[in-house]
Amino acid sequence: MGKAKRTKLKKAEEQARLEKVREQKRADRRDTAKIAIIAISILLVIAILVAACCLIVFSIRSTGNYLRNRESITSDNFKVNNAMVSYFFRDNFNAQRSYYDYYYSYFNLNTSMPLREQKYNDSMTWFDYLMNSTASSIANMLILAEAAKEAGVEITDVEEGRIDLTIDAMQKHADEAGLSLEKYIHENYGLGVKESDIRDALRIYYLNQKFYYKTISEIEITEEEINDKFEEDENSYLVADYLTYTFTKTTEGKTANEMAEELAKAKDEIEFNKALRKILSEAGTKDSDIDTAIENAKVEGATYGGDSSSEYIKWLFEEGRKVGDVKTIEASSGSVSVYFVLNTPHKDEAETKNVRHILFSLSDYETEEECKAAAEEILDKFKKDGGGEEAFADLANRNSSDTGSAMNGGLYENVKYDDMVEEFRDWIFDEDRKEGDVDIVKTSYGYHVMYFAGNGRPVWESNVRSDILNEKYSDMAEDFSEKYKVNVNYDMFKNIPDIA
Repeated sequence: MGKAKRTKLKKAEEQARLEKVREQKRADRRDTAKIAIIAISILLVIAILVAACCLIVFSIRSTGNYLRNRESITSDNFKVNNAMVSYFFRDNFNAQRSYYDYYYSYFNLNTSMPLREQKYNDSMTWFDYLMNSTASSIANMLILAEAAKEAGVEITDVEEGRIDLTIDAMQKHADEAGLSLEKYIHENYGLGVKESDIRDALRIYYLNQKFYYKTISEIEITEEEINDKFEEDENSYLVADYLTYTFTKTTEGKTANEMAEELAKAKDEIEFNKALRKILSEAGTKDSDIDTAIENAKVEGATYGGDSSSEYIKWLFEEGRKVGDVKTIEASSGSVSVYFVLNTPHKDEAETKNVRHILFSLSDYETEEECKAAAEEILDKFKKDGGGEEAFADLANRNSSDTGSAMNGGLYENVKYDDMVEEFRDWIFDEDRKEGDVDIVKTSYGYHVMYFAGNGRPVWESNVRSDILNEKYSDMAEDFSEKYKVNVNYDMFKNIPDIA
């Protein structure tokens, strides 16, 4: 074979080989494409399945059946499922949050993060801690609910009406937020919680409250018991008044001790104030600050705290203490305090007042005008129906937003002068106030329809009665706890939605 032919044949073989390589690469690309398509298809199928599963899980959770079918707190006649627990838990947390945000932050709780992701201590999360507190509260409700059932106490249309008020308020908040009621409940009380769950939870709550107030109202306290309790621990029910000022540094060549000794020479309140003004003026204190110091120097109604009392309080309540007695106390910091007795320990005979009210909360209405109109409507109804304290109490039971008094007919007994906000206080302590007076009073809480129920007991006697009442009720509550057993399944709480 000639050289030209061999060269031609070699080129042909090389071309064939290259074509074969190219074909193999094309085949490999086709196979790779097929694998990629298959992989993508598989991933799409998996994604669709995951999405479908998530949708199914969400749908299942939205029904609340996974919560409702788990009865985690039970007694003989009452069952609380996890949907109801979730409502109580969120309601309890939201109520406390407005008061204890500082307390929570002090313990490093971030209320905007899931509670299960934050440690309360080495053995539990904040979710566990707060849930255990809620479970304990629910258990106590069931104990009283069992006692109520045995006593024949039942939920009536009055309590059902209060439940309607709660749901109506939720509906108003949902409307304001542009949400359906179901969506609003999910966001505020946990995914899966329904209106029916809240109603069931509130029936137990109101049964518990109804029985509690019935029990309290039936406890009898005799004058002999009041006197015996007072004599048993007299210092706990006495109050004393005194003047005081603390010198903290050396001024104008005088030490804190020297200024305290000068002030301690005072023989009465007038001399005390004159001496304090002179000392502070010589120290270069501004007149306005001196006036404030003199005003703050007077302390009225000091009480004895037992073993935990400070040195000067123990001295103030010692037997034989007299008006005009003076004591100086030097602190480790070098400051020196002067104490002057204005009034030795005595019974606080200040008057108290009894009042019923129906609160229309500003937060339950879109405008203040609507809130005021609702209060006026109830007052008009009360007057048209003939009035009377019993009728007012019934209206309070049905309409008041004040959960602390509504179940008791809106009643606050033995209200002390500083117990209530200014507008409320000024109305009930008005010198011209007469039993049976009614009116509307506006406070920062909303509009109160007021009913004056008369004068209460003196402060000292009110305090004694309150302690006796608490002791008697505590004994009864202990008996209830021993008689009616409640089972709490803590393991079931893991299914309850977290708060974030």
